[in-house]
Amino acid sequence: MNLTAFAVSFLGFLIMYAGVLMARKVDNSGSASVFRIGGIFIGLMMVPMLHSALGSPVIAAELSGKYLLGMVIAGVIVDVFFVKKRSQ
Repeated sequence: MNLTAFAVSFLGFLIMYAGVLMARKVDNSGSASVFRIGGIFIGLMMVPMLHSALGSPVIAAELSGKYLLGMVIAGVIVDVFFVKKRSQ
């Protein structure tokens, strides 16, 4: 396991999930979609930008994508089945 790739992936996942959590706090559905799309976009774009800034080898960036995919799948499962939704 490459620790740099895991840390960068985890940071990107945290930003993505923070956008989803912030979207639950707003009342307007338009604002909620902006938070969701923005959080996911910034989280995804953070991963290659951090690898570029750190000067990581290509294999670390490749592993980071694999780690991020696993984190996103696990996050969706946890979010759908275990996180309490906002009551309307």
